[in-house]
Amino acid sequence: MRNTFMRFVLLFFLLNSIWIVSASSADNLPVIEPELAIVPYSVFQNVITSEQMNNMVDGNEEGLTLDLLNPDLSGKIYFSQYPFEAGDSGYDYTYYTDKIGSLSQGSGILPIFNLYRTKYDANDWLGRGISTATPTAAYRLKLFQAGKGYAGLYGSRVSFNYEDGAFRKMPTIVLGPYVTMVSSDDPESMVIVWETDEPSFGQVSFGSLVYKEEKGAITKHSVKISGLTPNAEYEYYVESVSPDGRKVTSNTYTTHTAPQKGQGPVTFAYGSDSYHGVGGGERAYMGVNAYILNQISANARRQGADFLIFGGDLVEGYSSDKENFAFQLRTWKQVMGGFWRTSPVYPGMGNHEFVWNYYEDDSVLAKWPYKTDSGEAVFASEFYNPTNGPAVSDSRRPTYQENVYHFQYGPVLVISFNNTYWASGFTDSVYETYGGNPLGYIMEDQLAWIEERLNTAENDPSVKFIFLFGHAPVFPYMSHIGDGMWYRGDNKMRPYTKNETSGKLEPEALGIVQVRDRFWKAIAQSAKVAAVLTSHEHGYHRTLISNTTPVGVFPDDDTDGDGKLDKYSPNPEFVNPTWHIMCGGGGSPYNAEGVEPTPWKPERTTSHYGYVLINAEDDKVSMEFVGGPVFEVLDRVDDLMAVKK
Repeated sequence: MRNTFMRFVLLFFLLNSIWIVSASSADNLPVIEPELAIVPYSVFQNVITSEQMNNMVDGNEEGLTLDLLNPDLSGKIYFSQYPFEAGDSGYDYTYYTDKIGSLSQGSGILPIFNLYRTKYDANDWLGRGISTATPTAAYRLKLFQAGKGYAGLYGSRVSFNYEDGAFRKMPTIVLGPYVTMVSSDDPESMVIVWETDEPSFGQVSFGSLVYKEEKGAITKHSVKISGLTPNAEYEYYVESVSPDGRKVTSNTYTTHTAPQKGQGPVTFAYGSDSYHGVGGGERAYMGVNAYILNQISANARRQGADFLIFGGDLVEGYSSDKENFAFQLRTWKQVMGGFWRTSPVYPGMGNHEFVWNYYEDDSVLAKWPYKTDSGEAVFASEFYNPTNGPAVSDSRRPTYQENVYHFQYGPVLVISFNNTYWASGFTDSVYETYGGNPLGYIMEDQLAWIEERLNTAENDPSVKFIFLFGHAPVFPYMSHIGDGMWYRGDNKMRPYTKNETSGKLEPEALGIVQVRDRFWKAIAQSAKVAAVLTSHEHGYHRTLISNTTPVGVFPDDDTDGDGKLDKYSPNPEFVNPTWHIMCGGGGSPYNAEGVEPTPWKPERTTSHYGYVLINAEDDKVSMEFVGGPVFEVLDRVDDLMAVKK
């Protein structure tokens, strides 16, 4: 952020688009608003919006017209019948033909008629009848911007029919359907969600019953299905009808309800860090490394994962434009669709899930109003996670709803924690100067909630195994020993909050090392925690943390009283050995291991991309790291609980 080029970019923005927020807007903020210019800046900015990408209009006998509403854009249109050979595979995907359309001055024809040839008709559209079918095509845009060159890959889908000699656009399910809220907390229900590109009335045919949505014509649809049998298989499909009577019907999918609490076996996958990769093509797809992420979700499906949890850094994020950030989250949902149609996905937040105010001194603060513009607010609006997280102790701060939560699946309790919450950063003194939270810190209200959750689970006979997942590593080893929950043992790192009465910043009582130790003490006092799953470092490492592991203890190891550890003693309160498993191999640029020594040393490390697969059965829970180009098992622990015996 401090090199000459970036300074030039920031100066350009300052001269052309600076705006100053009035001081009165910050009167009720928990931070002090800087008396500095805000620079509208995003690390990655899509050249079109979601609305532009889906701006498909009625066409002619050749196909539909796509208008991106920007004459500076040109490029190629790749397309296919969607899903490819629908029904043959339980995992939806696209498979493009060698027929290509073109875009000029922001507009072009999607030449659908080419798909009504025997050579390309993998979905038997001809057999169904060209005049009556309402099929769907997927399209991929390779865009170029006048004067700037290549502008990225973009993609969506469109439903249509053929009427009076011309193709006509229909309401389109652009995201979903997805199965959500599938857990043993209520194994007799689930929620089906989907999004359409225009307001429509929705309903779900689930098994032999039809559930109608009672919300009028909307674009974000959700229908709760109830009265189901636990641990049972069902077929479902969704329908959306526009106010003028045009209807689209999804394909039929098979899904599965959760088992009763305590019952297994259960298999699930954990991944993280799938933001914009390097290397071109689908590795840089609207803010997501779609190339790797799709492989991970498809392979997890092949290995029988009942659900998938994802520990943050889904997208490039880091944006001052909340709509740009939301567009990237929708891209992530699009890529995960093949898995999510049949099995639930539970994501958490990382540091890249950040909507910010970027200031001219390179400081960043979470964007306000927090209820609508923060990363936490946008994340909650785009996902469908449980809402059973803690209430914030300071109503001025962002919500924990849908980024801190828990659910049970059979004998497994999963707890999502957020240690990238209410972020500030980039300059060393930003916390003391303006307030906010450093990366890795878990605030008191969330920490107390985690302790309460663990204590409750310890006394619940239906819970055999507990997994916690979050983003920043508790015990980093690769590229983030300078942050995470460690900061090289500098306990001075902590949040600062503006006092409502005095207007002055006040530090939290505990520093980062103390918070780490309190967090891990709660984990280590539980006999049921199988592992803590984190990410942030783009690779994999597995470390056993026990009361003999050198971790550093504050204040005992701060021998000179400067707030930073000088030696690294074991913590005697870490009574139950527990695995810390870091897996950030979802497609973000890789990190090699060990940039400098740490007190602890992992038992296995690798920089391959991949994911963790957990299998819980009877009194045993195994773990595999599955990665590399053929998704082989690169690490395995036969029983994560054996270290406690």
